Amino acid sequence: MDTVRKGKAWVFGDNVNSESIMATGTDFNPALAAQSCLMFYDETFHTDVKPGDIIVAGRNFGNSSSRPAAKVLKYLGVSAILCESAGRIFYRNTWNIGVPVFECPKINTLFKKGDQVEVDVATGKIRNLTTGAEAQAAPPIPLLVERWSKGGMIDWINTRRDQYDTLE
Repeated sequence: MDTVRKGKAWVFGDNVNSESIMATGTDFNPALAAQSCLMFYDETFHTDVKPGDIIVAGRNFGNSSSRPAAKVLKYLGVSAILCESAGRIFYRNTWNIGVPVFECPKINTLFKKGDQVEVDVATGKIRNLTTGAEAQAAPPIPLLVERWSKGGMIDWINTRRDQYDTLE
């Protein structure tokens, strides 16, 4: 599987909470949530984001506990999130649904909205293809990369189910 993802940068600042990603209340509907996703921070994101695009943010991205928020980003086609730091629940849930999150100091200073981004999910190497700037995120845990490569945790579990069904 090709682990390199390329897309347009959508740049956000610090403390973007998960309720701003998924502002639909308790009934989760990804199509409905997508209509207002991140519009408090960028009024064009929810209408102009394209499959493959990449979020670049500051500290504490996805803070709070809105677990389905990552599903909205996957529904919109976001292929990766690069940030200085992420909320812990958001970080794990996002990887688990198949969208990788990379933490890298000062990453949001290397990109402007619209720059072309390249990230290698297996290694955490990040490149701004527009300016040539490069960064190295903390390498991901191999198990998370394996789950991501299968489409997320549920699909990963389903690929392993056969080996456990034979243990009886």
